[in-house]
Amino acid sequence: MAQEQFDVLVVGSGPGGATAAYHLARHGVNVGLVEKSSFPREKVCGDGLTPRAVKALEDMGIDTADPGFVRVDGLRVYGRRAKLDLPWPALSDWPGYGLVRTRHDFDELLATHAVKAGATLWERAEATAPVMDRGWIAGATVRRLEEEEPPAEEVRARFVIAADGASSRFAGQARVRRDPSRPLGIAARRYYRMARPQIPMLEAWLDLWEGDSIMPGYGWVFPLHGDVVNVGAGLLNTFKGFRDMSARGVFDIFVRMLPEEWGIAEDTATGPIKSGPLPMGFNRRPLAQPGMLVIGDAAGLVNPFNGEGISYAMETGKLAAELVYEALAAGKPGLAHLYPTLVRERYGKYFFMGNTFVKLIGDPRVMRFATDHGLHREWLMRFAMRVLANLSDGAKGDLRDRLFYAMERVAPAA
Repeated sequence: MAQEQFDVLVVGSGPGGATAAYHLARHGVNVGLVEKSSFPREKVCGDGLTPRAVKALEDMGIDTADPGFVRVDGLRVYGRRAKLDLPWPALSDWPGYGLVRTRHDFDELLATHAVKAGATLWERAEATAPVMDRGWIAGATVRRLEEEEPPAEEVRARFVIAADGASSRFAGQARVRRDPSRPLGIAARRYYRMARPQIPMLEAWLDLWEGDSIMPGYGWVFPLHGDVVNVGAGLLNTFKGFRDMSARGVFDIFVRMLPEEWGIAEDTATGPIKSGPLPMGFNRRPLAQPGMLVIGDAAGLVNPFNGEGISYAMETGKLAAELVYEALAAGKPGLAHLYPTLVRERYGKYFFMGNTFVKLIGDPRVMRFATDHGLHREWLMRFAMRVLANLSDGAKGDLRDRLFYAMERVAPAA
């Protein structure tokens, strides 16, 4: 492995890294994909895939009718005053359905797809630090973790894509830092066997209550195969009591809210509670360093409105791959470094609206007003669903889409 040469080295083989490796490999680029763990492996996630993620899967040529996926036709929203079923909007730019699949095998599916396209995958191999060459990130030092005392060896590459998730240790070694002015969430999830029959919907509680106190977060129950569900909850750091609340604490509050007859209890759990951070709305910067692009959670590209990260990881993985391929094909390395500009053009205004939204709902008075006066109004929630899930046909769409488009147009970029 010493001095092994790649055109591109991708650090991290989650959805973003595997997507980037696939799109590079299909162009014939010699790409290495480094994964610290081995497949299959767990990840803290809600496991839900919105139509944006379905579109990214279609772009990879993955069969979304595969029996490993559970199809969901929309969102069921619960509030104190109402319960609404909101089907995914019928749009020309996005599929009309979502999916659920555990990260335990979803990530392996994507990584295997990248390997079939020609990528080289190293499992149990940790990229510990960038290799620098005259100010350019020219690879990484990599340790093979199956060895008792693994030596760190240089692996050279013309470009590096950092896709090492929310912890982002490798990107951190390259001076990518968290922006404390941008929102951060925490979330926890656990798998249960549920007594109530499954429904083909993502179920979400947009108001979490502890007694008479409301918190800016949400809970979810997402269907998996058989009677198994993914149950989870998240909280935003815009909440005034955020420092006194853990992800486990929010999770416990939410589980106590669920109907007792559903059987979500300790004796129906199929595994432990797992938790992690959600870096949102351009939470990390810079998005690129000379020779390296940062994608997905490592770049803080989680949707502030709903905590969704998979689709943005896959979309930025594809964008980074296309730019790097063009840079390699043209022999112009600078082309790849259009990436931060293009990412901000694509998401900047939307993330500004999301960042503003989470600051507002951090005030319990605003959150209470919104839930008391909004959650039971179907026309409003249908529009809100498009905004929260970032699903629209833009200016060519219907009235809701055009309103959403106008809101983005007047917003500054995050």
